[in-house]
Amino acid sequence: MDKIMKKGNIWIWMVLIITFIGYSGCSDINELHDQYLQRGETVYMGHPDSVKIFSGQNRVFIAFRNYDPKVGKLTVYWDFRQGSATFYIPADKLGEDLEVEIDQLEEKQYTFELVTSTPEGKFSSIPLNITANVYGPKFEASASNRKIFYATNFPFAHRKTINWASTVEDMVGVELKYRNESDAETVLKIPNDERITRITDYKEDDVIMYRTLHSPENCIDTFYTAYTPINLALVEEEKLNRALFSRWNPPGIPYQSFGGWEIESMWDGNLGDVDPGFSSPSGNNIAGNPWNFTFDMGQTAKIRRFVYYPRLTANQAYTANHLKKVEFWGSPTPDVNADLDTWLFLGEFNSFKPSGEPLPVITQEDIDYARGGEEFFTTHNTTEAVRYIRVRVLEMWVMPNNTVQIMELEIFGDIQEE
Repeated sequence: MDKIMKKGNIWIWMVLIITFIGYSGCSDINELHDQYLQRGETVYMGHPDSVKIFSGQNRVFIAFRNYDPKVGKLTVYWDFRQGSATFYIPADKLGEDLEVEIDQLEEKQYTFELVTSTPEGKFSSIPLNITANVYGPKFEASASNRKIFYATNFPFAHRKTINWASTVEDMVGVELKYRNESDAETVLKIPNDERITRITDYKEDDVIMYRTLHSPENCIDTFYTAYTPINLALVEEEKLNRALFSRWNPPGIPYQSFGGWEIESMWDGNLGDVDPGFSSPSGNNIAGNPWNFTFDMGQTAKIRRFVYYPRLTANQAYTANHLKKVEFWGSPTPDVNADLDTWLFLGEFNSFKPSGEPLPVITQEDIDYARGGEEFFTTHNTTEAVRYIRVRVLEMWVMPNNTVQIMELEIFGDIQEE
């Protein structure tokens, strides 16, 4: 009987313990459930869409779209949320392009957090991170000027010519500043692809200044180098009298021409729109076998530059008849022959196509430039006076080619007393 009572007590205690544990567990679960009910369901706002960021001078612009009608506010954080800016999003701009500006920023790289919320800030979106550089005085101080190959002043022709070197990093152009003939300040914007700038409306004795414009990728602002004066080399030269030019050929370089297109047409004053000019014979091979021709200038001079006028009739510029690479040689005496060692090398020159468009595209800019004549400045033996000229045509704009045409050739230099 005692054993039976003991077993009964054990069962009673086990039931009480299980009941207590079950009650306690349910209470804990209910308490957690109540907490979540009190908090409510987690709601995330739609984050900004189509986000783009643009750098600037101590500022950034952020472009985006909002497609969530519940969103009414955008907060942007940076520097680990030490800095922030809040912007209200109009309800009637759903799906439209929006833009905000953050200014007064230090010059450095930033990571921005974009968080949207309701107008009251009750619910937020998951942060969206974007990175951008902010530019300022340090970047502007490090920007370099575009280099100049050479700049020349031709007072007798009232023209100043600037030959630009290649572009520099982040460069978006150059500005020239000078006073024109009416004494008014003039500012010219020179695009990156311009290699030669000619100025003819300047005031005598005025200094031409220039600066280079820089704008890094995705940057909304332009930075400027300091204005720098351009040192123009004074070219005291004159145009050689072409009435003295004549046909002349040394041993080994026979005279060649195409019917009716004789060398005398190269100095008759008719430019590229008036035929004929001077032409190589049909069937002449340029590739690997340069076409040579010679003539007597009838005067001795230190050659400074040649001006070549191509054929422009029927859109001939930058086509099969337009020379692309050419060499000029000279001699003070007629005691020369086909051997180049008997001549003085004056320079090798390349024709320039200002638009930069690949052939067969020829723009009006290309035509206008060619009509003004291409200038080739002497680079070798500039102190040597010569009278006899040899031209070696090495390449045409369209190859292979078997005809070369030159409408006019002008020569400038220091004429020597005979």
